Amino acid sequence: MKALVVEDNLNLARSIAATLSEAAFSIDVANDGRRALHMLEQGDYDLLVLDLGLPEVDGITLLRELRHAQNTIPVLIISARDSLDQRILGLEVGADDYLCKPFSLEEVTARARALVRRAKHFGGETLQCGRLEFLPDAMELRLDGNPLLLHRRELEVMEYLMINQNRLVNKDQIIDRLSNSDDSVSYAAVETYISRIRKKIGYDFGLKTVRGLGYYLESKDTKGFSHE
Repeated sequence: MKALVVEDNLNLARSIAATLSEAAFSIDVANDGRRALHMLEQGDYDLLVLDLGLPEVDGITLLRELRHAQNTIPVLIISARDSLDQRILGLEVGADDYLCKPFSLEEVTARARALVRRAKHFGGETLQCGRLEFLPDAMELRLDGNPLLLHRRELEVMEYLMINQNRLVNKDQIIDRLSNSDDSVSYAAVETYISRIRKKIGYDFGLKTVRGLGYYLESKDTKGFSHE
């Protein structure tokens, strides 16, 4: 994964770059908006981490130009502009997420991973697992073609499990997947979401608990782990 960090505070830019590097990102840094636009034209990036208060070209103008050019790169805004109007403006002109300063570097990493994961795995294509279908654009889960009534968090969990079907997923991974939203998520909450999902899709379906390890969504004709 390759990310461009655009931040005029050199110390903060270095800190973000170092943290994302530890999370397996390859990082380039730009300290002004004009330089960032040039790098985006020349490079192939999976993520843009963007400050708004930039010299030369400010972050909102940069983002507008980016989206006008049909560049769909995931954008995480990090800004000291924490008013509701500013957050709404940032999202309306094309940001995918908005994080207000001060923030934890761990949260930057979690949100960055979530944005890249969504961009790489979704793209509007229907996910299929046996009799289940997940429609990312509509955020809808269907069983045998019939929509199921799941709450937003349950849909997000199911979305992640279907992407990773036939692979073991632990609670920390699910929490990381959900960390793109503002609500905190606990281990107990994950257990509750899984329990509710099982009730709604049916206990005979292939959503397994692997004792002490995590969860496993088993597609048809695939042998999974030993489970409870």
